[in-house]
Amino acid sequence: MNDDELAGALRRLDPARTPVDAPIPLDAERRLREIVGRPGTRRRRPTLAIASAAAAVVLVLAIVSGVLWMPAPSAHALTPKPLVYSAVADAASRVIAEAQLRLAESTTPLAPERRSLSLGWYFSGSPDEAEATVFRREWVDVRWAENLSGSIVTLAAEATNADGDTVPADDPTPGTVVGDLQFVQNQFSPLSRTPPAPTADAMRSLIVASTGASEALTAGDVMLGVRSLQSEWTLTGSQQSALLDVVASAPGLRVLGVTNDRLGRPVVGLGGIPSTATTSDVTLLISTETGRIVGYESALVEDSPNLKLPAGSITDYILWDVRDRKDAPQ
Repeated sequence: MNDDELAGALRRLDPARTPVDAPIPLDAERRLREIVGRPGTRRRRPTLAIASAAAAVVLVLAIVSGVLWMPAPSAHALTPKPLVYSAVADAASRVIAEAQLRLAESTTPLAPERRSLSLGWYFSGSPDEAEATVFRREWVDVRWAENLSGSIVTLAAEATNADGDTVPADDPTPGTVVGDLQFVQNQFSPLSRTPPAPTADAMRSLIVASTGASEALTAGDVMLGVRSLQSEWTLTGSQQSALLDVVASAPGLRVLGVTNDRLGRPVVGLGGIPSTATTSDVTLLISTETGRIVGYESALVEDSPNLKLPAGSITDYILWDVRDRKDAPQ
């Protein structure tokens, strides 16, 4: 695609044809987050399809976060360092059983809530896949009601909070609203309108619906589903325990070991490869204090020439159970 054809594609996709106050559907927001966190592949596609899809992503990014792409410094220099794990002797089944025991013993009153507050870091390839740009750490506050109205408010977070997690110095001031999506009644489209039943079967059905994977879910598929569900709900201990049942039964589950997450909380990591994104190695972080699922990470399985990143590079991470932080949105 030459410059004129790309300009024509951009004009055809011009968001100005949509009312300026019209919110983006949740499905589009979810797909955007997945695209941002998904590593590039080596499979070649028709040039027109690549350019059109890239143009669409750029336009949606501009609407969601108010950030347009521009050349950035070396991608490798801007990616967080991978977490360093200490090996544990326990098998995955034992790790999950211990987490479920902590969940059952918790005395913290918690009801399922139609809200998800997360602190995340996101990496994205550029339209021509020749450069890379980094999305700074962001608070993503999702709130919605039973009548399917709601909002997704994104705020800039602190510039750095982990060794190696550096970002451009001219980023927005922490607390700056960089995205504000509003949904009118019946416009929000969650995976489950009602609180998910705390059973493995119910959670497995939601995960299948969220990932589009077959019934033979891999551990990585389940982790992608957990990410989607926790991006819409704050779940109870029993609901999280049911999710962990699905994780435990999925093939390909690995115990990575114990470490501290990017907020300094003690966690144990579980890894898996999604069947729908085999170039990604995804991780669930489970608190060794509460048993709750408190984080998700994605890394490259192999070198990515398009993103100019080596295997093992972190492409995104999301941290939950962050409401008690002083800088968290209230």
